[in-house]
This record gives sequence, structure tokens and C-alpha cells, in this order.
Amino acid sequence: MSAVSPAKIHWQTDHSGQVTPFSPTFDDVYFSHAGGLDESRYVFLQGNRLLERLANLATGKTFTVGETGFGTGLNFLALCELWQTLKSCGQLAARTRLHFVSTEKFPLTKDDLRHALAAWRTHLPQLTPFIDALIAQYPLPMAGCHRLLIADDITLDLWLGDATDSLRTFGRANGGKVDAWFLDGFAPSKNSDLWSDELFLTLKNASRPDATLATFTAAGFVRRGLAAAGFIPVKQKGFGRKREMLTAHLPAESSSERTEIKHRPNHVAIVGAGVSGLCTALALAQRGIKITLIDKSAPIAGASGNPRALLAPKLSLLDGAHSHLPTVSFLFAERFYRWLNGVNWQDDNTLDDAYQDKTDQTVCNSDNLCKSTQSTKNLAENSTKTPAPIFTQTGVMDFLLPTQKSSDKLHALVADYPDELIYSLDDKPFSAHAINAIVPSAGLVSPKNLAAKILAHPHIHFVKAAITDIQEHDDGVRLTDSSQIICADKAIICAGFESHLLADVFNCRKIRGQVSWLNVAQHDGRAAHLPSTPIKYDGYCAAFSENGAQTLLIGASFVRNRTDTDVRTDEHEFNLQKFTHALPEYAQALDIKVDELGGRASIRAQTPDYHPLVGQIAGSQHRYALYGMGSKGFSFAPLCAQIMAALLCDEVLPIDDDLLAKLSPARPRLQTPLTDNC
Repeated sequence: MSAVSPAKIHWQTDHSGQVTPFSPTFDDVYFSHAGGLDESRYVFLQGNRLLERLANLATGKTFTVGETGFGTGLNFLALCELWQTLKSCGQLAARTRLHFVSTEKFPLTKDDLRHALAAWRTHLPQLTPFIDALIAQYPLPMAGCHRLLIADDITLDLWLGDATDSLRTFGRANGGKVDAWFLDGFAPSKNSDLWSDELFLTLKNASRPDATLATFTAAGFVRRGLAAAGFIPVKQKGFGRKREMLTAHLPAESSSERTEIKHRPNHVAIVGAGVSGLCTALALAQRGIKITLIDKSAPIAGASGNPRALLAPKLSLLDGAHSHLPTVSFLFAERFYRWLNGVNWQDDNTLDDAYQDKTDQTVCNSDNLCKSTQSTKNLAENSTKTPAPIFTQTGVMDFLLPTQKSSDKLHALVADYPDELIYSLDDKPFSAHAINAIVPSAGLVSPKNLAAKILAHPHIHFVKAAITDIQEHDDGVRLTDSSQIICADKAIICAGFESHLLADVFNCRKIRGQVSWLNVAQHDGRAAHLPSTPIKYDGYCAAFSENGAQTLLIGASFVRNRTDTDVRTDEHEFNLQKFTHALPEYAQALDIKVDELGGRASIRAQTPDYHPLVGQIAGSQHRYALYGMGSKGFSFAPLCAQIMAALLCDEVLPIDDDLLAKLSPARPRLQTPLTDNC
């Protein structure tokens, strides 16, 4: 991931008096208000026969559209409008999804995008929800894939950077394929990179059998290039005064080397209801899959159950950030939690009558006879009464510790990133530290509210059970505890440091971590001295309010190879010592005594390369693993859950192959067991 140059925009007034964006780089307009949306509908929607194809999409299927040249997003918005129209008229099958994958080398700034789309919001109010969602989640100008959750059933992957490089990963064997293409770069005579033979071959390799394509141009070299890549191009009448355009399709026989399309599961059992299990349950439930979420005690009872989780990035050099999990996961997690704050499951297209019942669950007794059982406990019971914020975007002060880099190198690292992600203060309020960096989009996650929101999804059913065995058979899995067998198509192990007890998977390092907190009553004078934003040092502190009282959270200890969870005084002292050393002014003003502190200890699972396991377990047909998040579960889990859902449902992945390899449960680094001294 590297910096991306934003588009240079000039604003022109057209013959109707409307202001439109113009690219001086390519000497062309982005669209015309007089016919821009109509042209998108005619060339790309009608050219790919999308009205007919979407209306005939089978229950539970995802339709994937790929695009070269996102521009202002007008083609995407036109497709969203069509999708919503079909949905409103009852012409979309239940649990169908739209996945739009687009590329852009020179993205508009958010301000330019807002300006460009203002007139469409005014004149076409049906586009407003999609425009608002696009602008709210619009990514920073950083190369790589940025996943945007536009609606419960619409996902946008925006790959910033060179189109051929971005799309090349789609043609490999680890992800889904594209059903229809929109070729909408600037005119071939002005932007040859988006009309090269190499790009056309890349499109072919990333396509499903019988994929279609449409473009506004009928240039001879484009037609010949598509034909050479394996498409069958056909000239069609152009839009308006344009004489001709091209459509094309890919013959099914041209894809003889493609891997077999996976069968999407209808029911998945997930063992472990921490943040990994919760996010995975939601990602699959959004795809219309019935979820049984299982935990031996309760949701967020383990390492995910602290009063608050600090969401802040750990950045690498920008040039390698596109495959740096802490960076790309934070960028998605921040958008995900903001989206989750406002989502309403009752508007979800993935629901239908067959999936509405949360109380019945298929469970088999020891004689393998099916019966129904009632859920034991569901945190979602009160979630619809008063919406509670899941994520509070407080911003974070970050000293970038621990580090072995010099002050100059730290400043250089920060300076490469957009200020919207991180910037350093010249006038440092904490002068003892080499760098005072502000991360504006960071903040605090409430695990309790996150669990309540996710468990309210009608496809997700929580079961309290201590699973001791997961057996595979031809049609799926059977998960066993002392009194029942739960049957499902697939099983995903999200059981943290105990995951290896359920399958032959890597036995992670166990890290005991204890957080400490100080409850400060309103009348306590120390409330005025609490930090206004979270602060990240070689540890962290964060103040938050709940039920009329303020709490200062301080964390966290780091003790290897211990799995007891009693709260210990020496670890309170350790947390307080770090706080005092990093922030002596706050420590003096608050004058915290150890015996005032409450606390909580839990066990984190950490791999030797600090990457979680995400994917199918080696040698297994129906069992998958997602665990090993270390202390970064709330940052890693949302993106890793999307990756897991894509692997299970044969969808285009939101990451490149390099990062996928780093997450594989079968990666070489995990082939050597840890010792007690590791």
C-alpha cells in the first residue's frame, strides 16, 4: 500500500448550467448531468442485461460486478438504484447480494466526490442513501483494497492503484470471480493503460464462465484485444449520438482450467463467541447463512470481554502497508464499527420466512435424532430497546511505543500517511516523548454493545455448550458436548487459546493480560483530570462514561504461558507503574492507589508471526479456523471475518494473495510447535 495521487479536477458549467467535473489530465469529463446517469444505465446495465440477470438470480447467490475506472461512482450508484428497485418490487430472490469491485488509479478527494454527486442527491433522492453511505465510508488515498459496506446486501470493494495490478489477484485460485464487467476508463486515446491487452487478459482470468462485459467505446483495437483475450465482442448501438459501443461475453468453454465453484453452506456452527466468533457470525449471517454461535460460558466472556477495547492502528512503512494486516484491518474495522452503529437488521434483504426463527435450533441427541431446543441465553433480548453506541470515535494520542526507531524515522513514517489517518504535533503536549501523534479515526469499542447488536441478527442463534469434539462426515459436521450434538454444514473454530483442543491446528502462545480500572464518581474532583482522549504508550489508558460514572481503563499486563484469570495485585502495580512513567502529570493529579483499582484478567492467543489463522484447516473438508489475534482482536476480527466469509462463499477477496498467505493455517511458520520458552 502506497500513497495514491488524487485526481486533478476542474469544474465546468455545461450547456444546462450544471457544474460537472473535468479531468485536465485526460482532457475529458467524468459525466454529463444531461445524460450521465442515463448513459450508465444504457451502456453498463442494459449492455450486461442486468435487469434480467438480477431478477433471475437464485436464492442465496451473490452477483459480482467488476469495473475499471470508478471515477465519481456513478455507474455503481446506477446499479444500486436498479438493485433497490428490484428489491422494492419483490423481484429479488431472498438472501441475494450485490458485490461491486472497482479500480481507480486517481481517486477523487472526498470533498470533490461530495461536490460531484451533490446534484444527483438533489434531483434523484432515491440515490441519496447510497451516496451518503459511499461518502461516509470513502477511503483514504492509499493503494490497495478498501471494503465498504454500503448496505446489508451491497458491498463495494474499491481497489486504489493500477487497475491491472489490482485485478490480477482476482484471477488466481483463492477467490471468487466476476459475473459482469463495466469498462469505463477515460477514452482509449487519452488513457491507454485501461485498454491494454494485458488488462483484457486479466479480466478474462478474473471472470466466471459466461461473464459479460460492456463499454462505451467501439474502438477497433479494443474489440481486437478483447477477442484475443477470449471474449466474443459484439458491436451495439451507442448511447445518444454515439454511433456504436461494445458488449462481449466469455464462452463457458474458455474457462476449462477454472477451479470448481464451491457450494455455499446453509448452516455454519461457530465455536467461540468472542470478537472473532461474533464478527464471523455476522459476516456469514449477512450472506443469509444460518449461524449457531456456541460458547461454553457466554458471549464475550473471554479475552474480548474487557469494559472497552482500544481501536488504534500499528503502522508500518507505507510502501508495504497494502499487505500489512494491522494497517489494512484497522482501516476496515473503523468503517465497520461506524457502519454497525447505525445498521438496522429489520431492513436486511438477507431475511426470509425460512430464516426468521431464532428460537429453534437443529440439535441431534446421542441417537442422532433431530429435536428442537430453546436458546439458553441471548444478549440481544434488550438490544432493540435503546440503541447503544458500539464505537465512539474519540481519536487517540499515540507515542508510537515501543520502538527502536529514531525520532526522525518516526516522524518520517507518520508524514508518509494521510493526515486523516495520523499526523504528528509540532507543539508536543507530552514533551517527554519523541513523538506525539494524533490518530483522528481511532476510538473505543464497547464489547457488550457489539455483542448485543450482532446477536440481535435473526440468522444468529446463541447456544451455551462446552464442545469437546468436532467430527466430519460427507455432508457436514457434528459438534458434541456432554449432552447434545449440533449438526451443521461447516464448523469454524474461534476458541482463542483453546482452539487446538478441537482440531489438529496450531497451539498458540498463551498470554495472560490484566486490565485495571478506576471508577470515578461525578462528585470526585479527580474526574476533571481524566484524559479527554485515549493515550497509547507502551500500554494505554482511556476514560469513558457509563451509567453516570466515569471510568479510567489502564492496560495491560503481558505474562507468557499463564492461563489463570484471577485478578492480581502485582499486575495492577505493573499497569499503574507504566501509566505513571508515561504520563507523570496525570498520575500525580489522579493519585491512584492500587487498592482503588478494579480489574479483569484473560488469556490471549498469539502466534509466533503475530498473524491469526484464517481459513480451512489442512486435511479437513468442513472445518475452518479463525483465531490467534493476540491483543488485536477488535482490529483484526472484522476484516478476517470478511475473508472467512469470502472463502466459504466463493467471493472475491478484499485482500491480495501475499496477505492471504500470511493468514493461512498451513503456512510454514506454524509447522514448528512452540516451546515453553518461545
